Amino acid sequence: MSELNANKECILDYFGKCVIEEVYDRALYGAKRTLELTTKNPIVLEKYSIFSELTQEQKKKLYELITETTVDIIYRFLEMIEEHDEEFKIIIENSSGKYSLTDISEKMGSEIADVDYEDGWIRRFSKI
Repeated sequence: MSELNANKECILDYFGKCVIEEVYDRALYGAKRTLELTTKNPIVLEKYSIFSELTQEQKKKLYELITETTVDIIYRFLEMIEEHDEEFKIIIENSSGKYSLTDISEKMGSEIADVDYEDGWIRRFSKI
């Protein structure tokens, strides 16, 4: 792999790590605390107190749905960035130069890859 390609891969990985840690993990952490009613936020506790009536299996399935929905939202957002690249761009700048995120990635949405046989951002960077 050339130095330029390695640099682009590092940029893409850094962006992916930020997306997973700051969006995916944080959203699911909050959802899990809400489902389990372990959050310290009294407004959330009152609003979702009905979750105390759910069985563990129901909570598990609801969490799976929230996880899948979170992945889908991120996937669709990344695809939207790619589809509208001419209207707006995400430019990453470092000491090596400026790079358009969509030029670095072959397919933005597929970077998240939440499947067993893919080594996408979720598998590589999620702490959940």
